[in-house]
Amino acid sequence: MKRKPMITNQPTAAGNQKPKTAKFWNFLDNGDTAELQLFGTIQSEESWWDDDCITYRNFINELNALGDKKVINVVIQSGGGDVFAANAIYNALILNKAKITGTIIGICASAATIILMACEERKIAKNAILMAHNPTISLWGSYETEELLKLAEVTNQVKKSIVSAYMERLDKTEEEINRLMDEESWYVGQEAVDAGFCDCVIESDFQNNAVSNNFIVNGVPYSFNNYIENFVPDNIRKKVQDLSKTPQKETGAFFDTTNTIQKGKSTMDEKDKTAPVITDAAALKAAYPQLCAAIAAEAVSAERERLKAIDEISNGIPEELLAKAKYDEPMSAAALALTQMKANNAAGKKFLDQMVDDLQDSGAAAVGSEPNTGYDPEGQKQAENAQKVSGFAAKLKNDSRRR
Repeated sequence: MKRKPMITNQPTAAGNQKPKTAKFWNFLDNGDTAELQLFGTIQSEESWWDDDCITYRNFINELNALGDKKVINVVIQSGGGDVFAANAIYNALILNKAKITGTIIGICASAATIILMACEERKIAKNAILMAHNPTISLWGSYETEELLKLAEVTNQVKKSIVSAYMERLDKTEEEINRLMDEESWYVGQEAVDAGFCDCVIESDFQNNAVSNNFIVNGVPYSFNNYIENFVPDNIRKKVQDLSKTPQKETGAFFDTTNTIQKGKSTMDEKDKTAPVITDAAALKAAYPQLCAAIAAEAVSAERERLKAIDEISNGIPEELLAKAKYDEPMSAAALALTQMKANNAAGKKFLDQMVDDLQDSGAAAVGSEPNTGYDPEGQKQAENAQKVSGFAAKLKNDSRRR
């Protein structure tokens, strides 16, 4: 099976798990400002694993729904992902009227660095990591030489787009950027500032626990330590561990990130406390009319599709069975087709049983050939046919599979 190739910009390792399909972003509206949390793998508009992948198109819709903001701070904790999705988010942020700032709290690697380049101001925690390297392509199935050459060319063009984004922010030549990508360059804290990827290091307001322990965003757990253990080279890992030993402030975070998260959580808790008590369908409809209407519309659409699928295979199926499948005992078109196949098999067995009984009752099964002193071709042929019928009838009668 050949599947669509996926061009990514994220580290790979043996035993790498399939990407998660939950939202990799979260918007927090704070009035004139907003916070965008980018946590986890950046997904494309298509999933290579599931049918219900939440895509970057939803991201752009949510960004537009924020309206006009003075500042949007992008908080990044991502090891990368799909390049095309990252480019789309980069362009959406560049075109936004707000001032875009960025803060790396744990890891900003591969495709995530493209999004960082959309930020006018870029900050990094002193023990956080930034990594830049060449894009890679994931393939499934069999490909001809021409197809592989085309994919190689596409990958080269993708690299050019990344280089272009880097050149907008970094005081480096195209040759220098190509070299650092070829070498897979890792930077910790101040090193990212020295390389031009970030403007300054955050130290005093950084809450170490924000990236050292597990935390949950949009129902998906993330761990900075897990990333370090699985992907980061030993020398970079040691730098991060040494920097993380320094005691740090336990309250506040980047642009009040922790307070904002807690504030959002408190608001949600308050909503939960004041939420209406739902005891029946009528109460649910009264409390959430739009949700109920959407569910009802989806159910109607699904039922129409079911009936349409049944109509498409209705030829040869008795009307009584069709009516039963549609209304009395609802079933899918696939289940109906299987039911009809079983009925056809049963009817065929009954027909063969009756044919065997008729052969036995007529005596045809006992008919044999008699010696002929003269050669009679027609008679000989009839005798041979009679023997074949007799043998066939006996086999059918004794076939254990038909019992």
